[in-house]
Amino acid sequence: MEIVIHGRHADIKDDFKEYVIKQSAKLEKFGINIALLDVEVTHRENKRQKKVEFQIDLTAKGAGTNLRSQSEGSDMNSCLDHAMKRLVEQLRKTADRRRFHRHRDDSVLSASDVSKLKGI
Repeated sequence: MEIVIHGRHADIKDDFKEYVIKQSAKLEKFGINIALLDVEVTHRENKRQKKVEFQIDLTAKGAGTNLRSQSEGSDMNSCLDHAMKRLVEQLRKTADRRRFHRHRDDSVLSASDVSKLKGI
């Protein structure tokens, strides 16, 4: 997975880049091939609104999968965590949609289970 990190009106430090790489490991556990993870950090310099000082946009592009998430806050790391949490949830849903749910083993009832249900 290629990771592109860029900022608008923001300086991106090396420790934040390492944190993004560490957090992006969560995206690989669902088995969906993501070719590019685009991280865009926007810094707003409005002194009256310190609660929404940073905005992080995550875009995951892959074969047939384009997912986006966005988060705002006063700290870059917490914004990244929140946006990554949303992206992981979208990946989980996408992986679940691709899974074939019919004819699962737990949906088949044994003869004793059927006889118990008939007695009810």
